Amino acid sequence: MDFNNLNTPFNSMTADHGSLDIPSDYHSVLLELKKMDKTDLHVFLKKVLDVVANSLDIERVSIWFFNEGRTSIYCDYLYLKKFGEFANETTLSVNDYPEYFKAIESRLYIAADSAQTDPLTKELTESYLKPRGIYSMMDIPIYLNGEIIGIICHEEQDKIRNWKRDEIDFTTAISTLVSTSIEIDFSKNKEKDFHESQRFLSTLISNLPGYVYRVNKDGDQWSIQYISDGVYDLTGHKPDELIRNKVLYYAMMVNESDKAEGREIISKALANKKPYQISYRISTAEGKIKWVWEQGRGVYNENDELEATEGFVTDITEKKLYEEEILKKNNELSAIYQFGRTLSRLAEPAALLDDIGNMLVKLFARENIYLALYNEADNVITYPFYYVINGHKEIESRPFGKDFTEFIIRTKKGIILNENLVSTLKLMGIDYEENEAKSLIAIPMIAGEKVLGVITIQDYSNENSFTQSQLELLTTIGSQAAIALENSYLYSEVTKSLKEKEMLLQEVHHRVKNNLQVMSSLIKLQSRYIKDEKMLEILKETGGRIQSMSIVHTKIYNTGDYEFINFGDYTKNLIENFQSTYGYKLRNVRFDLDIGELKLNIDTAIPCGLIINELVSNAIKYAFPEGRTGMISVSVKHFKDNFYKLTVKDNGIGVQEGVDIKKSDTLGIQLVTLLSRQLNGTIDVITSPDKGTEFIITFEEAVYKARR
Repeated sequence: MDFNNLNTPFNSMTADHGSLDIPSDYHSVLLELKKMDKTDLHVFLKKVLDVVANSLDIERVSIWFFNEGRTSIYCDYLYLKKFGEFANETTLSVNDYPEYFKAIESRLYIAADSAQTDPLTKELTESYLKPRGIYSMMDIPIYLNGEIIGIICHEEQDKIRNWKRDEIDFTTAISTLVSTSIEIDFSKNKEKDFHESQRFLSTLISNLPGYVYRVNKDGDQWSIQYISDGVYDLTGHKPDELIRNKVLYYAMMVNESDKAEGREIISKALANKKPYQISYRISTAEGKIKWVWEQGRGVYNENDELEATEGFVTDITEKKLYEEEILKKNNELSAIYQFGRTLSRLAEPAALLDDIGNMLVKLFARENIYLALYNEADNVITYPFYYVINGHKEIESRPFGKDFTEFIIRTKKGIILNENLVSTLKLMGIDYEENEAKSLIAIPMIAGEKVLGVITIQDYSNENSFTQSQLELLTTIGSQAAIALENSYLYSEVTKSLKEKEMLLQEVHHRVKNNLQVMSSLIKLQSRYIKDEKMLEILKETGGRIQSMSIVHTKIYNTGDYEFINFGDYTKNLIENFQSTYGYKLRNVRFDLDIGELKLNIDTAIPCGLIINELVSNAIKYAFPEGRTGMISVSVKHFKDNFYKLTVKDNGIGVQEGVDIKKSDTLGIQLVTLLSRQLNGTIDVITSPDKGTEFIITFEEAVYKARR
């Protein structure tokens, strides 16, 4: 379109309309609008709507814009001529009015005299036109960079209006003016945004804790194209020294031991077209070592060829040192924990000192580590652990003198000597034989106020080898070692005393066992001269009781357990003793034992064994007369808490009705009753003729009481 009078070209419209013949009254309106200040586009567009409504004498004029996804169109400005004010309006969806939106996109304008019946606009009738009393409407597109971005909508209420050609041309010219104003405003904002983004980027880069870079690739050569000013604060080198490698290559600052790993990570990332992140050390212009973290990525051309890398580098020295300090502290805490675990166990002094020394060798990894012990009573220094150059060495003990070890013992303080070792020790008045050590650390092992010895670690390779933190760690270890060593001495004494007492106890049980066996032998000898069957039976029963007690002491003597015995094995031995005592009488009797691995203390086992002895011998004598075949069962089971149930059962002739076995005046039954009471037990008897007899004794395990 050619604005002859406005001198403002708009190519998109010119191609479709050519020159428009606009009446003079409309022409003056266009000139007035063209001359308006368009700095504030919002004010200008509202003025356009006001002018157009009054120029065309039309009730409603509005500007609508498509949303970002072009799925709907919303009303940005609506002018109501009747009221002389602006109002809000709805949003129209493309899905609800497809034909109407198709017309907007494809036609130069929509001029519907009867909007409610026109094929292009009738979709709007029920939901939009009728509720607002709109009869006629004319929509003119608004363009931005050749694309329709919205419309100017002219709507007549209460009557049908026939749109004239000069009105269409006028509104088209208005649309062109609006489109041009929007494009100019958009360009200004775009330029403003560009300058603002440039300013923001420059400010951001200058405030970054590091620097950004771009490195160009030219064949196999790389050179820095851009590097921000932050590089000076980090490296001490100005950007001009590094751009295009004028003074030095950046790689010249990178620590040699870190280069290979860094190259490998970057090469792999670039090959896979992924970002890379690396940490490495650099040497600054002042010769300081710094840790830096770098993140970057490759830049590729249209042929997918690598042409540059861009990225960011920042100082992480403090973070790295902090991480190293944390790691060191964790290692130290772990070492203290491991030492604590090792030193908490009871061991002989020699084994304990060997453990301490070997752990120090692993922890400190130095050429010489030794433990020196001080015997105050004998005034002697001994060396139970001496490690030197990957091996152990025997060092003879010596009298307390004026050497370095004695200095630590007297001062009771740890020490670090990191340089000029020999001369420093001489100044301290210490006799010191020259050796290969260049630095050392030593601490006293103190328990309470008593110095038990000294731990010394020497480095033959480096001066300044030890730190204050290591001195604190070694001091803690020394305190633990001293306490453990005192406990070890006590343990050694207690162990020696216990062994002596164990030998004494063993001898006591041995003598008791021998005395009981002598008594048993005497009874057997005496029984040879007794002709009275009843008296002979009494002696045999007495011998069985003595033998029952003798077996307990034999078990104790053989196992070395002075409190508990395996009651199953003990009962088995009792039964075997019956078989040797009664011989042929047991040829038709079998035994069934159900005790398992039950252990009872001695105070319970002896009376319980005597009860079994009485009940089994009673069953052997009376349950199977005249060679009758049968079985005797013995079981002991845990009942609850500290209670047990002893059962002795036979399948012999039983007892006649009306006879209460528990009230029997025989010595055996009286003894069983007495022993049951001793065990806080109860006796139940189940018997009947020809069905056997069953004794059930529920008892409590005796609580062991220490003898005085």
